[in-house]
Amino acid sequence: MAGLRLAAGEIPPKAMKYILHGLCTIGYGEMVLAAQDGVLMQVEWNEKRRLDCWHDTEDTDCLYSDRALSELSARIRKEFRLLQYGKLVLVIRKGRLMQLERTEKQRFTGLDGEGI
Repeated sequence: MAGLRLAAGEIPPKAMKYILHGLCTIGYGEMVLAAQDGVLMQVEWNEKRRLDCWHDTEDTDCLYSDRALSELSARIRKEFRLLQYGKLVLVIRKGRLMQLERTEKQRFTGLDGEGI
């Protein structure tokens, strides 16, 4: 993928496929989409294995229909497009996307020096 330059707010199909796979695979955890200059820089995947629910997460099929995955994909893309610098966190509980957390960093220059 050397030389690949993404447009601001874009999530390439291969990355979205990975994200949707995570939504179908993770029982408890988070996925983090990091943006810099509005461009997707990395996707982090943090899965938590709860011992009290271990049996609920073994060998399960995706809990989402194709239509639901398509709707989630559109929502994730919409929220990610709003970021310049920061992270979009997808919080997953019991195999379901429970919330999206958007944390944006703002950079200030020219205020008594450069940056904060």
